Amino acid sequence: MTVLPHSTDVLHRLNDAVDGFLRSEREFDLADPSAHMLVGGRFRTLSTQIGAGVLAGVPDEDIAAIVQPARSKCSRSPFMRDENEWARGYPSDFQLVEHVMAQANNAQAGTLGWHVEAHLQGSAITQQQRNRVMHQARLISDTLTAPRNGPRSVLLIASGAAPDLRLIPPGILRPGDRFVLTDVDPDALELAQKRLGLLNEVTTAVPGNVFRALPKLAELGPFDLVLVNGLYDYLNDRAAVRLTEAVLTRLCRPGGTFYFSSSTTGNPFRWSLEYLMDWSVVERDERAVRALLPGCDVSAGLDPTGLALLTHVRTRR
Repeated sequence: MTVLPHSTDVLHRLNDAVDGFLRSEREFDLADPSAHMLVGGRFRTLSTQIGAGVLAGVPDEDIAAIVQPARSKCSRSPFMRDENEWARGYPSDFQLVEHVMAQANNAQAGTLGWHVEAHLQGSAITQQQRNRVMHQARLISDTLTAPRNGPRSVLLIASGAAPDLRLIPPGILRPGDRFVLTDVDPDALELAQKRLGLLNEVTTAVPGNVFRALPKLAELGPFDLVLVNGLYDYLNDRAAVRLTEAVLTRLCRPGGTFYFSSSTTGNPFRWSLEYLMDWSVVERDERAVRALLPGCDVSAGLDPTGLALLTHVRTRR
């Protein structure tokens, strides 16, 4: 890629943003917890300048080289280090979700990494993850408490350690209600089983890639509610259509609900996620999501942060 003539100024601004971020260690009192607001301001400036470089046509490798010192500092934040290293072999693994849900800050106090962590845990990018989990918990609760003859069944795809299901009080279950969890990571399912308590008695875990697990999941169905937890963030359109069709034709009960969340367009955290954390997601606006669901009864809306699109599909009776 050839750098456009006007990108020289962009490179200067990006270098200045990196330098400003690194100077935070000298210019701010990092022993003061409130300094995370100042560090966060420089982190946002850095993200903005990375985006400006991309839009100006600066080659990816040049941007990556310029921001490397900042990336190295950011890796002292456990949140960003885990994403950089992909400890589980894939981005946004279940351990990161657990970390975000706990709103933990395990970085060393008084360091730049602590303040980056504090900034991120208080930002919209982590709040949207918590919003997704809380919304899914409400959907599960609504399914369990809705008037209906007979037991209810819920399937959680890409369930992780089921932080949404763990919010459900066992007391609202009726005889015959059951849950099925499936995830590519068996350790996620093992953690779910350790933390579900009494719900374990009515929960079945199916490990493996969801496409390979479809026959087993279909045997355990049909389901009143099928939740897909963030997987659409990593599926191209072809794979997304394939999964959507399988859920609607093989897994959902007629009159049941299919729900999935996805990252919407215009994410202001996109550039910092991609260049400082190697975390890329597939962004879709409502039109793109509806294109995956032609002829379906679709309801879609944004979470309170505006970063996550929450899509509900009612299957035909």
